[in-house]
Amino acid sequence: MLNVGLIGNTEILEPFVKKFRENKNINVIGKSSVGTSAQLDSFHFSIPEYNKVELIERSDVLIIDNTSLMPYKLLTDIVRKSKHIFTAGYLNMTIDECTQIVKLANESGSVIQVSNPYYFSPAIQWLNNHISSPVFIDILDFENTSSKENMLYPIILMLLDTTGISPKKVSAVTFNSSPNKSDFTNVRLEFGDASVVNLSFGSLESLEELKMRIYSKNNFITLNFTRNNYMCNNQPIDLTAYNQGSEIGSFVDAILGKSKHKSTFEDYLIAMYLSQKINKKIAQFFAG
Repeated sequence: MLNVGLIGNTEILEPFVKKFRENKNINVIGKSSVGTSAQLDSFHFSIPEYNKVELIERSDVLIIDNTSLMPYKLLTDIVRKSKHIFTAGYLNMTIDECTQIVKLANESGSVIQVSNPYYFSPAIQWLNNHISSPVFIDILDFENTSSKENMLYPIILMLLDTTGISPKKVSAVTFNSSPNKSDFTNVRLEFGDASVVNLSFGSLESLEELKMRIYSKNNFITLNFTRNNYMCNNQPIDLTAYNQGSEIGSFVDAILGKSKHKSTFEDYLIAMYLSQKINKKIAQFFAG
């Protein structure tokens, strides 16, 4: 039985905890929370409260979101003690700090998994089982995300098994449109196997959509996450064999040694490098 502690905003962590509680190997023992809830019968009040240090000592596994004021030294202590971490958000740290955490985790055997909801979605699981390289992927993301960087991480990590996340070439173009207060950015990622990812994102007043078009040998695939509409060669895709809840199950199974670790902190580190490279390309465009 793994004892799990929560650190951060319980409203953000709640859906993850519900999934953990479905696993018979998990016991949620307490929280060190941010904020309060007005409802006495809410999720927030149903779990005992501890200070961070005590909760860390009591727990085998920590679920952390990026709202928590987690000192970097405390995070390294967690990893050194071989405790496992599931990050419900993208932790605010530098590339050097992330590199050190990866090194410590490799030494201690700590399993750190970064939330990657698209990667574990039934549609992406199906996609990764039905395409062959090279592929051309066109992604349109206009979900009105306030932070471009926070938007980039889930899209980059989603591509782990589709194209990988270490392209050979990165290019970008971006511009704003003042009359309707919209912005548009296009990023092109070219990979060594001739695969290409064409990512367009931004904010348009009349559009809120996340859609992918994928072209590979003998397959033309459209995945519309906004409308839950998934097609291959103009036929509906049957996703009944794929389980949305596998993100948490994958993490627990990796801790128990039952499966290979997925969406690792090493992946997050590579995503940080790629995000930094993309943002530099965008900044150069404005500077020019």
